[in-house]
Amino acid sequence: MNRRATLHAGNIHPAAAKGSLFDLSGGRRPHHEQGRSYISLGVAPSDEMEEYHAKHQVEYENTYRMEPRNRFVAERVEPILKEILEKHLEKAVYEPIQCSQLAKTVVAEIKQQVKELNFERYKIVCLVDIGEKRSQDFHMGSRCLWDSQRDTFATASYENTSIFATAIVFAVYFE
Repeated sequence: MNRRATLHAGNIHPAAAKGSLFDLSGGRRPHHEQGRSYISLGVAPSDEMEEYHAKHQVEYENTYRMEPRNRFVAERVEPILKEILEKHLEKAVYEPIQCSQLAKTVVAEIKQQVKELNFERYKIVCLVDIGEKRSQDFHMGSRCLWDSQRDTFATASYENTSIFATAIVFAVYFE
């Protein structure tokens, strides 16, 4: 944040200012201000300003709300997961580096679309695993310490001839 200071140069005659680098007489000024000059200075923020802002931050009162207004509904999220996985992985062939980047892209899109559903006060954690199909079996598990009344998850899987993928979205209620 820059502070600005304006100095009023009272009795500077415009004719006396012709030798300066700045034309103080130019520009449009109201009739009653002719003959007056203003100099505007910009000042960079100092350490004192940063300390002031650090000490005077806005603090919010607790709402003591224990229940979310808009609960996370897994049935609304799972179709989004399936759609995004199909869109990105339909023609994909397993390549380790490419699939790593693809997983990051899929995670970002899933998080964006889930956040657009406006589940208030939920922390959204999204995991996408992409692997190569080689006639093997794959089991995935997760363990979390959470409130079973408010926290939940949604999951979807996808596979084609060369890859398999699993997407999980954890929704953890933040009081």
